Amino acid sequence: TVFHRSIRRDSFFIQQRMSAKNKDSGRQVKKYPLATLFLKQLTADKYTTALGSYCAWNRHVNLSPPDFVKEVPENDKHIYNYYDALQYTLYETNYAETEDRTTDPRTTLPGSGISIVILASPVECMAILLEGGRRCPGDMLLVMSKSWITVVPSDLDPSMNKLLVHKAISFESGGRSFIDVFDPPRRVTYFVNFFTRSITDGQTGDGEDLEVNLECPMSSSLKLVRRTDDKFWTRIIMAEANVAYPATLAFAYKVSLQYDIPNDAKLKVVKLSSKEGIENVMQEEILSFLNRLDENADRMVVKPSGVKWHGSVGVTFHPRNEPKRIIDAAIQLFMALDAGDGILVEVFCGPDENDSELMRDYSFRLRANVCRGPNDVPITTTLICGVGKKNEPINGDNTKPQSYESTMIEWGLENDMERIKKLVVKGSANILKSIIRHENALTIEEKGGIGAQTDVIGIDYFLRKKEGVYVPYGIEVNSHDCTINCQLFEFINPSLSGYSVAPLIQTMIDRSQAFLIAGKKILLLNLGVSSKRFILDSAKKHRIKVVLVDTFPEDSSPIPDLVDQYIQYDSSDHTKDDEHADKIIEILEQQDIGIDGCCTFWEDCGPLAAIINEKLDLCGAGVKGALAAKKKSETHQVLSRRTGDIPHFPRTYLYTEKSIHVEDVNDLPSAVEEVGLPCILKLEYGSSAVGVKLCHDLEECTKMFTGLREHLTCESDHPGIGLGHGNSMVVMKPIVGTEHDVDLVLFERQLVAAYVSDNGPTRPGSFTETAACMPSCLRSDKVGQLVTAAYQCCTEIGLESGVFNVELKMTPTGPKLIEINARMGGFYNRHWILKCYGVDMVRCAFMIASGIKPIPPKIVPSCHIMGVMCVPSMHAEVFLSQKFKDAVAELKRQEDVIYTLIEDDFSYATAKTEEPICNIAVCAKNTAKAKSKLLALCSNLEVTTEQYDIPHYVSQFR
Repeated sequence: TVFHRSIRRDSFFIQQRMSAKNKDSGRQVKKYPLATLFLKQLTADKYTTALGSYCAWNRHVNLSPPDFVKEVPENDKHIYNYYDALQYTLYETNYAETEDRTTDPRTTLPGSGISIVILASPVECMAILLEGGRRCPGDMLLVMSKSWITVVPSDLDPSMNKLLVHKAISFESGGRSFIDVFDPPRRVTYFVNFFTRSITDGQTGDGEDLEVNLECPMSSSLKLVRRTDDKFWTRIIMAEANVAYPATLAFAYKVSLQYDIPNDAKLKVVKLSSKEGIENVMQEEILSFLNRLDENADRMVVKPSGVKWHGSVGVTFHPRNEPKRIIDAAIQLFMALDAGDGILVEVFCGPDENDSELMRDYSFRLRANVCRGPNDVPITTTLICGVGKKNEPINGDNTKPQSYESTMIEWGLENDMERIKKLVVKGSANILKSIIRHENALTIEEKGGIGAQTDVIGIDYFLRKKEGVYVPYGIEVNSHDCTINCQLFEFINPSLSGYSVAPLIQTMIDRSQAFLIAGKKILLLNLGVSSKRFILDSAKKHRIKVVLVDTFPEDSSPIPDLVDQYIQYDSSDHTKDDEHADKIIEILEQQDIGIDGCCTFWEDCGPLAAIINEKLDLCGAGVKGALAAKKKSETHQVLSRRTGDIPHFPRTYLYTEKSIHVEDVNDLPSAVEEVGLPCILKLEYGSSAVGVKLCHDLEECTKMFTGLREHLTCESDHPGIGLGHGNSMVVMKPIVGTEHDVDLVLFERQLVAAYVSDNGPTRPGSFTETAACMPSCLRSDKVGQLVTAAYQCCTEIGLESGVFNVELKMTPTGPKLIEINARMGGFYNRHWILKCYGVDMVRCAFMIASGIKPIPPKIVPSCHIMGVMCVPSMHAEVFLSQKFKDAVAELKRQEDVIYTLIEDDFSYATAKTEEPICNIAVCAKNTAKAKSKLLALCSNLEVTTEQYDIPHYVSQFR
């Protein structure tokens, strides 16, 4: 055949090239002969699928087991079928051929540290592999043989098992793939097992024993698959999720599941423990069931249920008025069941043949794909259809995928399109939500592993009229091998590539990184105010061990249940940070405390954390960058010197304005002259806009300077605003424009994520923040300018890795920098980003401290948030009232309101130096609705006053 000639021709030239290459390289290359075991068979079985009539790729690649495996596993006879299936797909969809890098083992892990392993033929999971290569290059690994993985006792818990992958096909961006050997082997952080007898039609069950006592997260264990592939159990789930389904009678054979059927459900199950003498029982039950149905049910379906029954195998249709045929089909099918299986007798669902000529002969299946997204939120991603003959089973194997919209228009149902789509999208998400709720109530044994959960399902619907309108009826739920029809649709429509599985990939990443961070020990420098307790709550949630260094006495620690170890140490004099770093490291050594990282969320401790990280060779902001960020004038002076061309970004000096450091009142005249009037006077090391003043002449500037220097002399005068570094001042040129915050995640100077929010106008007479909204109301190109400016400013002053907050103004000429905070954004920022984007910046900070690169989701905002600040001078009386306290207690129970306590100690607040008390924010579908809700809430809480004009503060958010 052409196929054989192509193989022989390719093999000859490949051998010639390999021989020449080996001679040229002058080094010995190990040869991997194509043993008989690996020879390509033209008659591929159903699981691997038959390929075309040609082979345009190199098959002389190393797919053998790792060197330490003495005997080739019997099931590796299929491995070249799997490899050909992969290359065939890559070749015909214009991706590069897989490259064999096994002679050059991978010796280092990527920064993320994750290893997502799919044990499978590529046929079932190409969409996952390609999208994984895009989202986490080098971390998505296809394993085609059990011999490529070893199982060893876990170092976290010896009673559990750890999977190590020695060899895999790794996927990277652009669809590039490589056969890789890993030395040392990579620890599996997420496991997907397609090598089960049910998925491979009995070809292999090699992956089944790998699931035993696994330490790592995995998708759909064998035990969970038995639930999701139980069609009757998922009918109960549909009833709970308020999804329409056909009236159903089920016969279950030796089923251990407990069926809790809702009272009003049109469902009945008959459990049978033997196949002998069941004819009469089945006949009576079926006749009774048929008699209870309404007159519109004119056709019946008999189908099997269980993990091995898929692809419409065993499904038959029968007229309702021929009960004997129905009974005989049900009994015959029951005899073929295995323990745990069942059969369903149900009402046929299909379009009304009187509505159109097309509906007379044809029907279509609607498949909804649902992924578990960030924070366990189900996301219905893709709706696709397959059209088939009405009198035959319709499934993904015997139909060609087409869009839901095209199908509805073709069938004359365009007027029903949006209504039905909403029902399917919402109902499908509710089905997965109900499955999640059930799984959360299971024991580890019942789930099949500590990390087992259902992360993706496919749901099949058929349309049927109910009370005169078409309604989608749920027919069955498919477990984690359900994405193949979606990937076929995406290959036909390349612009949609990866859309169906994008949330699934993010969940794989999130669960992998949560697994990696669990158990890490982080040195946390100064918790700060009590409102930052959420940092420790987040650490506990992610099972991070915190070693806290703070000033309060050990016997009066307010948070002993949230820290693993506590060290009392006063580092408030930050002029001695290098000395503090040595002493803290000495304490760690004396107490035999080993740490995986060090970080801080407290403004003043940024340089100290950087120094400790440098001395211990840990990942962090970098001393140079932390010191420059803490000193405002230094930040601007460094950036102002960056005037050279950058081929991909603007020159950095364009983001700066004049900024002069002032130590003494005598330095003011020259500083003011250089900057010009009016000018801004602020603390060199300050934060929270405390003491920031606009001065119109030298006399006013001198008066302000003297007053602030007398009032703010040392840390105890106003803790946490930077006085531990000194009370020198800086004179800056005012910047005109709207104010914005950019919260950044950097890892080894690369931008990982950025979130932009808008600020309202500051209060007259001060620069205290009043209002904010997220996401930004600016156009996308302006948001891009802000993100780029923030990123450039951070990296150019030397910041390396961490979570940072950059304050900028958008001027008529573009972004201008106000200042850089070399720590996570304060106040409400973390809570808003978590709500809006599903990203916990606290976890990101802890991960980076541990040397792990975060991979946050790239998703559109889930909502629009708008909030206002309360300040002591305007709201102290309201804040302390019982009415306000009662209202806040109620607000905390509402999902669409975010209340953030910032500081309830007013003792340091004056007209010159006050900080916000709290932030009150609302969530809505768009900016206009958020603004309306916020104004109403602030009026009700009596936060809006004549002197505190909230409508004005939020007026520019539109």
